[in-house]
Amino acid sequence: MKRACVLILLVVFCIVGFLSIWGGLPFTAVSGSAMAPELRTGDLLLIASVAPDAVKEGDIVVYNVPDYLRERHNYPPVITHRVAEVIAEDSVLWLRTLADNIGDDPFLVRLLDIRGTVSGTVPYLGYPLLLFRGGTGTVLFIIAIILLALIMYAREIAVRIGRLLRTTVVSVVEENQQVRLDLSYRFDATERALDGFADAVRMYAQHLASHTSAIQGLRDASQALKGSATEQNRILGHLSASIIRERKTREAYMVERVVREFARKTAEALEARDELEKRLPESGLDYREIIPIRDKRQSPPGCAASPKALLARHRF
Repeated sequence: MKRACVLILLVVFCIVGFLSIWGGLPFTAVSGSAMAPELRTGDLLLIASVAPDAVKEGDIVVYNVPDYLRERHNYPPVITHRVAEVIAEDSVLWLRTLADNIGDDPFLVRLLDIRGTVSGTVPYLGYPLLLFRGGTGTVLFIIAIILLALIMYAREIAVRIGRLLRTTVVSVVEENQQVRLDLSYRFDATERALDGFADAVRMYAQHLASHTSAIQGLRDASQALKGSATEQNRILGHLSASIIRERKTREAYMVERVVREFARKTAEALEARDELEKRLPESGLDYREIIPIRDKRQSPPGCAASPKALLARHRF
């Protein structure tokens, strides 16, 4: 509490000192010996408000110096000089001022710049306010207050900074942990998805392999069926010629039995081909590419007619 009061007083003093020079407070400080011995350096001047037209010769007035005059003549922002003459020009009053030990000021003072007349002085009390005369002094004083505040509250500031840092670090660590967990979950999900995809590809490859094996088996069976049909046609042709030559012999009777057996086998082979034709469309292939067998309604190569017709022609 005491430290806070000290800082508040210092801040108030800084504000008062600044306003005493640049503002409209009813006091100011003497910064030079131009008005000595009546006014000495460090005196605190009490300013009394006065009507502009009530100012007369011999009064010690406090007035503000405009910026362009301060830059031109290197004057401070506030001057305390004596009125040497009141000048009226075109119904406008001007004041010619002077310093008791220096002489006339190089410019005329407007009545609107008058802050008032000196009503009293307090020796040495104006020295602290002189710090605010120049910009450098003001800056240094403010820096000193800030440093003093830091020194007085160094422990509290360190504790608060440490608490803030701990809170920040903890939040960052927790956030990083959450990010790591999220990344781990996503990696696991991706790995599971890739494993599932690999299993699907493997199963599809196995399916293709089995499907290919089935198609190859059908092709082999069709080739065997084709060869069997060709061989049967050849034998049937040979037997047909034998039957014509030896029609009434016992051998012809035996041949007829053989022909009937071959006719039955041929019919079974044709039925197997029909069943194969029904199953092949399920695999998406054209059976004509696999089973190049002639239509069952046509006579096999080497035969003049079908087995049934042949038997009917040579029936005993």
